[in-house]
Amino acid sequence: MKKAFVVSFEHLPACMLGCYGHQWIETPNFDRLASLSVLFDQHFANDLSLTENSFPWWTGQTLPYAYQSGHQQTHCFVTELKKQGIDTSLLLEADSDSGRNAAQRSQEPYFSRFDQVHTLTGTNAYQLSEIETPVAKLMQAAVERLPGWMEDSRDQLIWIRSEGVPALPLAPEFFATLYLDEVLDQDVSEEDLEETLPDIDTLSDEVTETELEEEDWQELVSAVAELFISPEEWSELDEQERQMARVVYAGYVTMLDQWFGRFLDRLLEYAESHSILLIVTAAGGGNTLLGPLRKSDMGGLLEESTHVPLMMFRSETEPSGSRRQFLTQPADLPVTLLSWWKVNPENQSYQGTDLLSLLEGDQEIQEPQIFAADDDTLAIRTADYYYLESKVSQTSDELEYRDDSQKRELYRKPVDRWDVADVHQQSPEVIAEFSSQIRNLKQKNHDHNLS
Repeated sequence: MKKAFVVSFEHLPACMLGCYGHQWIETPNFDRLASLSVLFDQHFANDLSLTENSFPWWTGQTLPYAYQSGHQQTHCFVTELKKQGIDTSLLLEADSDSGRNAAQRSQEPYFSRFDQVHTLTGTNAYQLSEIETPVAKLMQAAVERLPGWMEDSRDQLIWIRSEGVPALPLAPEFFATLYLDEVLDQDVSEEDLEETLPDIDTLSDEVTETELEEEDWQELVSAVAELFISPEEWSELDEQERQMARVVYAGYVTMLDQWFGRFLDRLLEYAESHSILLIVTAAGGGNTLLGPLRKSDMGGLLEESTHVPLMMFRSETEPSGSRRQFLTQPADLPVTLLSWWKVNPENQSYQGTDLLSLLEGDQEIQEPQIFAADDDTLAIRTADYYYLESKVSQTSDELEYRDDSQKRELYRKPVDRWDVADVHQQSPEVIAEFSSQIRNLKQKNHDHNLS
């Protein structure tokens, strides 16, 4: 029997994990998993649209709906597994104060495909115990159910879905103040603090020195905690407040790591006697608390928002701790999970890369282009470039692709990790090629829907 576990986080930027290069946030459990598995360095979310999302985790679609002038409800890979007698379970977390958020509600048609769905509720608050948080409730439930899952004689998919770092990432006090000493002791300069996540001041070499006393910082923590209740004020944060907001954000990341580690410990106890596939990933990266990192009208698709972790552990292979630079995206998960059980789907709409075949090296697999979108921007990522352009108007009769006000940006990869040096003016031929690809792709889909 085979057991596949997917632990997914709706929001968890790769740049916040030690195994992806962060220097001071403690993520020992994510890092430990990375040492036992294959870590994909170039894994990027490609559909961050809020209004019409293609949900590539469930559909295996590599092309966001934003590139299409019309679309139909697409298939869910979980249905294919159930046809083969594979049992499917989904564990969800929710905040008890707000219930299921908009992202969860929009994915409910896919949630309903699972045989069992369980929702665990918790509360994020500064004065509560960590065991009351949603992620603690979720991971504790997974630990409690794990023996039953492993004793079950059926093949199973168990998907454990956390919100990750929430929009208001106020962890309990211990975690919210965990990295306060990083600021107070001044052992790490602000320039070092921002090494893996630079802001505009750092990029312009205007580093602000921290001059506040300890009691002032304690007051500032409380002030930032209040700001998390009023996100409309985030745009008015000064640099010290924003730095403290990042400290609180970092504390939430470590809390996620700690509770994930409890589940990981128990799961690894079964690794020697069971056939286990574990995939850990995220749907999207950070929020506005991490920026602005640079001046851009397309910040929703830049590095801190799209670069997310992907780690894959297989109990039947030797612990590898290897890293792959191959470009990957969320649509690869359905294809990989179907491949794990050697399921040949009746629906042939799954377009991602089979990562198991990639790791086995038994066939030549071409590195893909990643087509990305949010509500305002379209983008194409390759191994050498990352191209972004603002959306243009669309009518029922024709598509307008260009106007003088349309914005474009281009970044060289992999040298410009943080999408800082826009080179679109120096690379007109590259810009023309990418723009033509988007135009032709949209026209093709437009013509297809008219026919």
